[in-house]
Amino acid sequence: MTESLRAGVRRLLRKVSFLLCPGEGGQSTTEYTLVILVAATIALLLLNWAKGGAITSFFQTIFDKVVGMFS
Repeated sequence: MTESLRAGVRRLLRKVSFLLCPGEGGQSTTEYTLVILVAATIALLLLNWAKGGAITSFFQTIFDKVVGMFS
């Protein structure tokens, strides 16, 4: 009877621990989704920035500074 009592206590502890500490199933999927959304947002911001001629002006500014350093 002692072994049966131990088995019952183990089952009860497993059920209670499951109820108190539910698993983290799906958490990594959510994290991956958030990372993809952030990456897409950054990509869209960069594209909008590039379309406005910002890249050309950015490199022109760098080029002017480099030329200015050696003039």
